Amino acid sequence: MPELAEVEFSRRQWNPGIGKKILRLALHPKTRIFRDTFPARLRRNLLHQSLTASRSHGKRLFFSFGPGSKSNLQHLEIHLGMAGRLECRPPKHTPAKHDHFVLYQKNQTLVFNDYRQFGRLLLYEGHSAPWSNLPPEPHAPAFTQKHLRAILTRHPKLPIKALLLDQSAFPGVGNWMADEILWRARLRPNIPAAQIDANQLLKQLRFVCKGALKYVADQPAKHPSNKLAHHTEPPTWGRPPKSWLFQHRWSDDLSCPRCHTPLVREKLRARTACFCPKCQL
Repeated sequence: MPELAEVEFSRRQWNPGIGKKILRLALHPKTRIFRDTFPARLRRNLLHQSLTASRSHGKRLFFSFGPGSKSNLQHLEIHLGMAGRLECRPPKHTPAKHDHFVLYQKNQTLVFNDYRQFGRLLLYEGHSAPWSNLPPEPHAPAFTQKHLRAILTRHPKLPIKALLLDQSAFPGVGNWMADEILWRARLRPNIPAAQIDANQLLKQLRFVCKGALKYVADQPAKHPSNKLAHHTEPPTWGRPPKSWLFQHRWSDDLSCPRCHTPLVREKLRARTACFCPKCQL
């Protein structure tokens, strides 16, 4: 599932449409992405409105629509699910089989494609900021050492890898980012949260979040055929350098980039954890 940086990359794909009016919509109304919002409601509320702004928060995407007045905006929330992707296509784009939500503008077409249909849409009418009460992202100034220590204290027995995947505590952190954070902090995935040094963990949280945004969201890959690409990964995402665990956790040699010890993959609460048995104590 896309994580913080992949979601931010996806948000930017629709940015060419900001300030432009929606001229028509093309929807596949029977697909599962509409399970939380009726297609007719989307068509009624978005048609002839302008896309005014976009933002991402963790694994969630928000797009604002309206005539321009901040007091009269509607907000569309998009979850990409396992394989959803946002694209900007030419204005006369013909929807493909899995282009389930398509917004036509004068100079471009904004597309939500989801072949597995685990993504979803939610529309907030007359809501000033549906993201205002969401927990702070790990790289945000509000995510302080005190804030992190409170999270660890609330879940003292929970394995740290499982806690990092809790979106109510660490929005945007997914499986590969959690493994990267723990590898850099030299912590085993199954260590109880009560035993974690908050300062040590926060340092790596911020490093990985900011690094992911830099390498994944800001620098699309020049060689999308790279064999390390995950099967659900859109080919235009960038990737961290080879000094990161990311580049080795699914590779054939499966060796630690720090000490070259064979990496271990184990199931932890139904999720695969990848770690170095030598570096991570």
